[in-house]
Amino acid sequence: MSCAGQILILPWVTLPEPISVGGFRFSPITVNDPAAVVSADIADTVASVLRLYVDRKGYPIKACTILLRLRHQQAWNVPERMWRRAQTAAETLALACLAEQRFLDGHGSPHLNATMFNLIGHNIVAGSDKIGLFYSRRDGGLRVGGARFKDVVFQRPSQIEGTECRVVGVRLAKALDKAKSAKIELSERIASSLELFLLGHSETPELSWDTCIMLSAMAFERLLEPKREQGEGTAHALARTFATVWEPFTGQTISDTKGRIKPDNDPKFAGAQQNWPLHRKWMKELYEARSSMAHRGNRPKFSQNWKDWQHLVIAAFVYPFTVKLMLAKEGLYQLGDRELGACEALDKLLGERSTWGRGWRQPPEWPTILSLSEADRVIQTWVEKAYEETMQPRYPKGGVARPSRNKHAQYD
Repeated sequence: MSCAGQILILPWVTLPEPISVGGFRFSPITVNDPAAVVSADIADTVASVLRLYVDRKGYPIKACTILLRLRHQQAWNVPERMWRRAQTAAETLALACLAEQRFLDGHGSPHLNATMFNLIGHNIVAGSDKIGLFYSRRDGGLRVGGARFKDVVFQRPSQIEGTECRVVGVRLAKALDKAKSAKIELSERIASSLELFLLGHSETPELSWDTCIMLSAMAFERLLEPKREQGEGTAHALARTFATVWEPFTGQTISDTKGRIKPDNDPKFAGAQQNWPLHRKWMKELYEARSSMAHRGNRPKFSQNWKDWQHLVIAAFVYPFTVKLMLAKEGLYQLGDRELGACEALDKLLGERSTWGRGWRQPPEWPTILSLSEADRVIQTWVEKAYEETMQPRYPKGGVARPSRNKHAQYD
């Protein structure tokens, strides 16, 4: 068999362990020992490809991630007809990784962004010193053949600086695969929205915050597909639908913030919004920020409680949890205690102005609020289990079980 074909890699991601997604296997691979992942006859050529990728100082990367075909003799060879499937799998992997990221904790954890998960393909022939390059274009793309390894180099983009993928949401990736295999309608909505979400959170220098906010809002709109009631605008419909998904985790209303979070300036809406959970208010403002970009600009009758960059942080935090909650409703996912604690923290994160910090003298409280809520939820479960074990009557076989005291039992 000819040892020639195309490899697909994620040059800026090194996964902690292999994971199967969408019919492919994403596996970490090192420059010094590629034969541990690919066949020996192509290993040296693959290593030559990996050495083309360098960091900002010009040093070759030590490891990255390669995409492999499952149960195939040439697992590393991904033909062009499979590119779209591979890209879809990479997008699913991106969401599974981005769902585990932390925010506003300085250097406590590495920053992740969707740019890391852009697949790169190269045509190679075992033993050859040449490489085939492909550049995506609107009219089908440009293919460059016959380039020598010694004449090619790919430097790490600036937005990849300081990134690292330490944790992968394996359970989420499996749930997304199950939803796709089952061909449920939610799977199509997730796929339709995910591309917009990833583009909005790729942090490429060509996209302004305004554009990223617009993409994030559009992603939520596609995911939730709100049905407008009579006389209801899209922003209100989207916020109402979003609040329905998050209803079990209502923590604070606008009135609870004692004026820190403002309702709309228009008296027509101000009174009713006092009882809104903060996450409903945030979603309405996110969509209104999108409309300001797409249509007429800012409208003074609407409130603006969150800055553009804050909208992006919140959206990056909330979108994966919204997907998880919707999958849970379909019986395809179970949120763990830490995830439930994170959901319970949302209104706190939205309601405290000090959450965002006030310069270097007062760093953001977001990490502390989130960590405490996660820990509280874990401790609550321990206490409830201990209570159940202590107080549970010794029912005979076939007896009636004690009802759960957990208000989020449907997600456990």
